[in-house]
Amino acid sequence: MPVFPEHPPGRQSRTQQERREDTRARLLAATIECLVEHGYAGTTTQRVQDRAGLSRGALLHHFATKEALLVAAVSHVADAQIGAVRAEAVGGATSEAELLHHVMSGPLFLAGLELWQAARTEPALRAALLPAERRVGAAVRQLLDELFPRSHGRRIEVDGLLALYRGLALTSVLRSDADLDRQVLELWVDRVMRDG
Repeated sequence: MPVFPEHPPGRQSRTQQERREDTRARLLAATIECLVEHGYAGTTTQRVQDRAGLSRGALLHHFATKEALLVAAVSHVADAQIGAVRAEAVGGATSEAELLHHVMSGPLFLAGLELWQAARTEPALRAALLPAERRVGAAVRQLLDELFPRSHGRRIEVDGLLALYRGLALTSVLRSDADLDRQVLELWVDRVMRDG
């Protein structure tokens, strides 16, 4: 069961803004969990509100449509993941391949893939997803430019890496070699991103 943030001990009440932010955070976390656990088809607004422990009115107050909820959840987690990778990169203790793996793996990546697949046949989801994906894609490209300064302006290499990793994520569903992703990323970093 997910753990949602609570207000600090000793404090009697939260502001309306804090309650609003808490409700939104609970809905976004529950949405990602549902996408990963149940897939797009099984992620209903009822299931999300139940998992978040909130009312229908609370959900609709923040997100008027299922598509808006799904896109906001993936976008929110993507921003957090990119921020975390930037912070790790500043520390310098993690290899570029590991940093890339953090950006393009885990629950966020699986949830995003669910939405991409569903957007193929759901026009409303596709329309909602396109602007968010462009923004997230631009942020990932900027992060890659920071990690690999020599790759700046080499869009084909960066987009090739993103496409490669999306393919690895899809095929990982049916293979048991978890180490393959890391090996492929290290090869790409060594031969393409650094040497170029």
